[in-house]
Amino acid sequence: MQLHKLSVRILLATLAVSVTQYATSTDKQLATHALTTDNWVAEQSGLQTAQLQTIQPKPPSNQAKQAFFSHPPRILRVAASATGAFASSTYEFTLTVPKDAGQPLKAVTIAQAENVEVAKFDVRNSKASLGERFASRSEIRLASTGGQPARPGEITLVFDQPVQPGSTVTVALAVQRNPSWGGVYEFGVTVYPIGENALGQFLGYRRINFYSR
Repeated sequence: MQLHKLSVRILLATLAVSVTQYATSTDKQLATHALTTDNWVAEQSGLQTAQLQTIQPKPPSNQAKQAFFSHPPRILRVAASATGAFASSTYEFTLTVPKDAGQPLKAVTIAQAENVEVAKFDVRNSKASLGERFASRSEIRLASTGGQPARPGEITLVFDQPVQPGSTVTVALAVQRNPSWGGVYEFGVTVYPIGENALGQFLGYRRINFYSR
């Protein structure tokens, strides 16, 4: 009887050891599996992040900065050498570039506002000079003058050397003929600083009166 009890105790002890070993082995496998899963998730997350970082567009580093006047030029004077209807004339626009302009003046666009008739500019004979009146002795060279066929009442003059802050310039626009209808005609003035990405600033309209014969 005692031998039988001893055998039962040995059997129970053996089973307890086996259960403990199985549990330990299972925990290790689960822990290993969990670690492997965590590593896989981490690797996948890292890959996705790396891919996102790779495909994100980078902002352009060489984008040209926009040039503009801190204080734009001002219109001092507008006049016509002849104000009779249908007469040949020259329109003078005098601009002053303030000392605190921040940028030199590179180009000027003159555009007639819509009216019953359009003044026809003579692009080739249009000029510019320093000072409050056009004077050949102080004439400044133009890099280009031009307009668009679709806009006969508009002309742009580009100075070969920009007009520096603190200077005054007069643009003399040759006109093939004044409008044949008398009345008040308005001309808008837009100025541009130096720079490839220059922002033009509209200075407003000025009037010229033409008189019918």
